[in-house]
Amino acid sequence: MQNPEKNIHDYKKFENVIWEEKQITGKDFNHCTFYKCSLKGCFFEDCRFEKCTFEECDLSLIKFKDSSFSGVQINGSKAIGIVWYDADNPISVNFKNSRISYSSFFGKNCKKAQFINCIADEVDFTNCNLIQANFAGTDLKNAIFLNTDISQANFAGAVNYTISLNNNITKKAKFSLPEALCFLYNLDIIITD
Repeated sequence: MQNPEKNIHDYKKFENVIWEEKQITGKDFNHCTFYKCSLKGCFFEDCRFEKCTFEECDLSLIKFKDSSFSGVQINGSKAIGIVWYDADNPISVNFKNSRISYSSFFGKNCKKAQFINCIADEVDFTNCNLIQANFAGTDLKNAIFLNTDISQANFAGAVNYTISLNNNITKKAKFSLPEALCFLYNLDIIITD
């Protein structure tokens, strides 16, 4: 049952909005566009984002409680240090040309998620469902993949990843050379010229 106190925003465009460090409670955003907005450090409680787009926004350090994301696009934005673990499962968020470093997707169902041409250094994907996810062109320096299902995921063009074949499900995942050579380093073998 929907909360009658909820504030519903349908098909709205928020441009150059600055909501830094604000607590936002009981709002539904449906098919909304956020353009050049700064939501840095906001706390979203009992909010819902459905088919929203964030373009050139700063979403760094946002927090959630009882909030959901479905069909959300984050493009050309900063989404650094976000603990997505606290968002309702599953989450459906796609990232393109964005910086998502130091974030955590621990335990999230991110099936078919898109991480295209992103900087994702030190992102935690532990215990995630990343089946059919796409990491094309993404820099995954020091990202953590542990007990992660990356079956049928695309890592073609991704760089700087280290993924253990023993500690993840990698069935039919796609990798490209030379980056795929990283799998040899995890085999405790000696490679010579």
